[in-house]
Amino acid sequence: MFDHRLRILLYVFGGAIVVLAGRLVQIQIVEASYYTERAQRAIVLAPTSLPFVRGSILDRMGEELVSDHACWNLTLDFQTVAADAGGKVELVTSEIKRWRRVRGYARDMPPDVFLDELDRMWAELAAFASVHRVIHPDELRRRAVEIFGQVMRVRKVVAHRRGFDAPVAEETQAHTILAALTGEQQIRARELADRFPWLHVEPASVRRIAPNNEAFAHVLGRLGRVDADTVESDPEAENPFARYIAGEKVGITGAEYLAERRVRGRRGRFTRGRDGEIIEEIESQNGAPAQLTIHGELQRHLYQVLGDAVQAYPHASGGAIVVLDVPSREVLALVSYPAYDPSRFGEDYVKLRDDTDRLPLRFRAVSSRYAPGSTVKPLTCLSGLINGTITLDSRDECTGYMFEDVRDKWRCWQLQGTNQRKAHGSIDVVAALTGSCNVFMYRLGQQLGVDQLCATFDMVGIGRPTGIGLREENNGINPTASWLMTNRNKSVTPGSARHFAIGQGEVSLTPVQVANIFATYASGRWRPLTLVAGGEKTPEWTLPGRGEQWTAIRKGIYGVTNDPTGTAYRFANYQRDGYVLCGKTGSATAKPWPTAYRIPYADAEGKEDIAIVRAGAKGPAIEQFSRKYPGATFEFHDIQVAQRWPIGPPEHGDDHSHAWMGGYLQRVHTDGSPDFSIEPTIAFSILVEFGGSGGQTSGPLAKKVSDVLLDTFGPSLLAKPVTERATSTKAEVARR
Repeated sequence: MFDHRLRILLYVFGGAIVVLAGRLVQIQIVEASYYTERAQRAIVLAPTSLPFVRGSILDRMGEELVSDHACWNLTLDFQTVAADAGGKVELVTSEIKRWRRVRGYARDMPPDVFLDELDRMWAELAAFASVHRVIHPDELRRRAVEIFGQVMRVRKVVAHRRGFDAPVAEETQAHTILAALTGEQQIRARELADRFPWLHVEPASVRRIAPNNEAFAHVLGRLGRVDADTVESDPEAENPFARYIAGEKVGITGAEYLAERRVRGRRGRFTRGRDGEIIEEIESQNGAPAQLTIHGELQRHLYQVLGDAVQAYPHASGGAIVVLDVPSREVLALVSYPAYDPSRFGEDYVKLRDDTDRLPLRFRAVSSRYAPGSTVKPLTCLSGLINGTITLDSRDECTGYMFEDVRDKWRCWQLQGTNQRKAHGSIDVVAALTGSCNVFMYRLGQQLGVDQLCATFDMVGIGRPTGIGLREENNGINPTASWLMTNRNKSVTPGSARHFAIGQGEVSLTPVQVANIFATYASGRWRPLTLVAGGEKTPEWTLPGRGEQWTAIRKGIYGVTNDPTGTAYRFANYQRDGYVLCGKTGSATAKPWPTAYRIPYADAEGKEDIAIVRAGAKGPAIEQFSRKYPGATFEFHDIQVAQRWPIGPPEHGDDHSHAWMGGYLQRVHTDGSPDFSIEPTIAFSILVEFGGSGGQTSGPLAKKVSDVLLDTFGPSLLAKPVTERATSTKAEVARR
């Protein structure tokens, strides 16, 4: 019985072995090619990232201002970057092992031999890149060092976020060494890649700015490389297709920064097997276009007009013009002069940086703050009226001085060419604004006090962002009592409110803020500004004040340019196509700014000398000096201002001043009187740095701006919001 069972068991095992052997024969011999193919398919190559095209930036009318164009980049594997720039023998040894099969490297190849191979690569890359200018291999090598440092900083940030250290994706990728290659260049680059397998030619895109766009240089802004700070604050950090990668480009200023989330796309990816078959493919998503509210033709024309005005005054260093659509507060023009050719920024940067007289890199319209001068006097009067400090019937006496026994300060403005002060006599609010009476404003400011005056300033956004969203924006200064103590370590005095009431002292505004204040004068409403179309409608704030109070304010602004007693009547009286110019000038006292510093120093050998460094502040001067004179020593307290701008005293008066004018075009009745029942549609501000008199300098410029506005928008003077214009355009196309 036992033997029988044993035989059955042996038969079962024998049969299983036969079946198994037969199956092995089938798999390994009969179907060997099939399973070999399956195994090869299972072995996949590293995924390849697919780039996206960054969205274009358009003007109000749909003109393309900047866009991406196809090109190629020459990239270098990070492992090779690390071996060359990391300075560790183990990294070099790892690279030798990685490439020995591809290039036939010996397992025991000395690191020096491999580094010699890299030296040859850098030399050939430098020769390849030296088309327009001579490039030294060390210049390209420094780029590799920068890449290595960026990736290590990213790894540190990611490790902090994760709670542990581990390699990051950037360490498995290739990084750009030469960018924006043309079709012909990429063919030659592929020959280099054949000789050095760690080099790759990859499709990419390059940002190109349309010609004749110097007027848009500051508005469009610039791209920069992603750094550790960008990675750390990335809201898409966990998304492998949307997150920022070290070395990528990101908007860092202007509209490029403001519209970053809109114009940035998402990367794609594809993965191939060993046989070249695509295993996985995820398409990239290109960025969407961003449309600015700025009217391109208007922007260019006003840039030319402003440039001509600045060049006409020997002390003027630059200026700004801002134009707003009053109902929507869309920005129609945002002009800063001087600017630069944005397509040559890299080549011209050092020259632009060192021009500390004209400061072409400064985005004056939004980033520079100035004492607003008399442009805030209507706001001072409004504060007095809404707080009940004065009424429309209130009158004050101006003899030219606030205090008869104090003649060296608190006085009215000086009659040009004389030592006499303007004496306005008995005046009310309208006459005080028309004649820009300082004495009236001094007394009103003192009665109001800093708290009430600054509360009114806050209503129109002084000291706060305008909503324009630009990274460069300066909030200006609303000098409340707490601000003065915190930032100036000083208490409020009776003189504080007097200064603020005429737009002097610590109160400071940017040109874009002044434009929004004049849009508020015209409408009675404050509203945040819009530069990129397509966002949510901004809320608005209706300022307090009865209708007759606002009418008095507007009559005073009208009188400045249309009443023969007005301070700007001689220079800015303007009538055309059923409109008159209403505005307020301002001459804000300004101190010359530093343009160069004198730094006594001793070099590495102890020899003493003096360096003159072009810079606008002591900090940048020290940075430039340290780069140019490494190893030199100096004493901080020995550094002194060597030059200032403007050079020499002003033509008239004791002090230099910035020339302001803000205004709007007001409809008139058939008899030529202003029709205050019709709300103005466009407001603007003008600033000429060190331009002297606001009336004499900016008044004539305001007339030219008014002509440009009417020529651009026609007699209706309506600049439809971008959304409305786009809708009407689609309807017209449909009808055709």
